[in-house]
Amino acid sequence: MDLLNLIKKKSSPLKKLELAVLENNVKELKEVLESGVDPNTEIQSQGGNCALHMAAHNGYFLCVETLLKYNADPEKTNHFNLTPLYIALRRNQARCAEILLRVNKLMMSIDPVWMQMNNAVNVWNGSNDTMISVLIKATPDLERCRNNLKSNLFFLCKSKNMYGSLRTMAISGYRFSQDEKQYFLNSPVESDKNFHAWLNNFNKQPQRLMHYCRLKIRRSFLGNCNVYYGVEKLPVPKLLKDYIVIKDINEIDL
Repeated sequence: MDLLNLIKKKSSPLKKLELAVLENNVKELKEVLESGVDPNTEIQSQGGNCALHMAAHNGYFLCVETLLKYNADPEKTNHFNLTPLYIALRRNQARCAEILLRVNKLMMSIDPVWMQMNNAVNVWNGSNDTMISVLIKATPDLERCRNNLKSNLFFLCKSKNMYGSLRTMAISGYRFSQDEKQYFLNSPVESDKNFHAWLNNFNKQPQRLMHYCRLKIRRSFLGNCNVYYGVEKLPVPKLLKDYIVIKDINEIDL
């Protein structure tokens, strides 16, 4: 037996839980949780982090999913009053944020992420294309959002070349203005022109009825909850849930 395994064998149950998360070892994590360890116990005395905080911090989304299955509390705060979702947002861990948005009752709406200062500063200054795409997917209707949010979002995406997020905006029902389209058409950057061609093709082609049903369902969550949370409550197959939340940002409904 090597030294690491010997240390694990002699460790306390909480230490085994911590090591399983830190190593992103889902198999060992399940074994520890099935032994009866409470996933909501603080395992880091400095900061008061539980296993779910640690998994979200590191972007270990499989550990996040596993901990939630074993009744980890997604709304539990650490000593800094941070939830796992808030940590995932701050750390740009998009996959973890997506999973936690499905279950977090304290932040069913996506508006606080876009607009409240503590969250918004990180969104506008530090998020990458994947994270912004997740937040757009979680927003029921961008067209009904405040004008400054829409203009800031467009500026952020074009200035950072977030073409995945721009495509997600179009698929989720956002209507680009003529000035916004013109920016990409007149840009000397080839990738900007490619996006303009993609958008032009998307707008010209008739969409399937399923696409408009998706928009109707997404918009029905406005004022109630984010799309991830709402879709999770629908009694529909997972394949349809994935379609409603625009799982594939590269899709064109032709």
